[in-house]
Amino acid sequence: MDRAINNNKQKTHNRKRYIKAGLAGCAIGVFVLVFTWSKLTSAGGKTYNLAKNNLMLSQVKQQAFAEYLPVRAVVEPEKTIFIDAIDGGRVEQVYLQEGALVEKDQPILKLSNTGLQLTVLAREAEVSEQINNMRNTRLALEQNQLSLKRDVIELDFEVQKLEKRFARSKRLVKQKLISEQEFEEIKDELAYQKRYRETVRQSQEKEALLQEQQLAQLSQSIKTLENNLAISQMSLDKLIIRAPVSGQLTFLDAQVGESKRDGQRLGQVDLLSTFKVSARIDEFYVSRIAAGQEAEFSLDGQRHQLTVSKVYPGIDNGTFKVDFTLADANSREQLRLGQSLQAKLNLSASENKLQISNGAFMQTTGGNWVFVVSADGSRAEKRQVRLGRRNPQSVEVLEGLAPGESVITSSYASFADAEQVQLLL
Repeated sequence: MDRAINNNKQKTHNRKRYIKAGLAGCAIGVFVLVFTWSKLTSAGGKTYNLAKNNLMLSQVKQQAFAEYLPVRAVVEPEKTIFIDAIDGGRVEQVYLQEGALVEKDQPILKLSNTGLQLTVLAREAEVSEQINNMRNTRLALEQNQLSLKRDVIELDFEVQKLEKRFARSKRLVKQKLISEQEFEEIKDELAYQKRYRETVRQSQEKEALLQEQQLAQLSQSIKTLENNLAISQMSLDKLIIRAPVSGQLTFLDAQVGESKRDGQRLGQVDLLSTFKVSARIDEFYVSRIAAGQEAEFSLDGQRHQLTVSKVYPGIDNGTFKVDFTLADANSREQLRLGQSLQAKLNLSASENKLQISNGAFMQTTGGNWVFVVSADGSRAEKRQVRLGRRNPQSVEVLEGLAPGESVITSSYASFADAEQVQLLL
């Protein structure tokens, strides 16, 4: 009896041990199956578990949409006058510094050029000599003309005496008081003097006309030489560099003792009366921007309008320059040279369009697909869509989404291969 009882106890103990071992094996098997299934689904890009509070969601909405471009603009003077060295030289003295307000013709700096000074002096002597020679020539011509006039006067007087003598001889020859021969001699001499006087008078007229032309040419030559002399003297005066207009000396490149060559840029003066706003824009938009387009910026809580006035054709480091004009005088009064503005350049008119918020998902999908959140918010599935224009805030929806749906708009970089994601609270 005692042995039978011991055998039953042994059998019961073995049965419990087998049951425990079987349950442990089943648990291990289930764990292996779940782990393997999880790995396979993750590797195949099927499903990811993501915390919902780490994602950005955007609701599809039907509202006003306008394509615009944010640009960083700078307030610049509308007109800038550059200062160049017409004749080079050594900087002797600098009267003003950058940033100074200047009046027109105010001295800015002084150059010295010994070679130019000697050249001007030699030219002055040469021009003065030529002017004196031409004045002497002019004096000789005028004296010659006076001499011809005197000859004509003397011939007139001689003819007048012969005419009186001829009239007396004509009466006397009728009275036989003088001979016919003497009368004819007086008559012939009178005719000769008249012809000679006419010849001298014609010569005088031609000579006077020629002298008049020569004197006019000489006067013009003297005037030209005097102008050249004045220009030579002005070149010395231009060694003192003066402000071309009233404004602000915003740039000056000159140090005492420094040498400057002909035509070298020395500085610039900006006109303070009028402003413009300029910005550099990526070359991608060069075909979409033209004169007349509008932009806006905010300053002290107020919105101000801008208009594109000029689009520069040159491309520099992947950007091109655009100038804007200010629409109202109040804007100009609030701005200062060099001030930076954050402006919005409108690329299209405002329209009522279906749209979602712009986000980092565009870098992964290119606007071809998105993850759409289910109605209960527990998961999101990949869906093919077609997106259109975009601005920094919104993206236009063309196909694939309906108003009221929610879309994940944050980055897809960590789960781009998934077909759906489980959204965990």
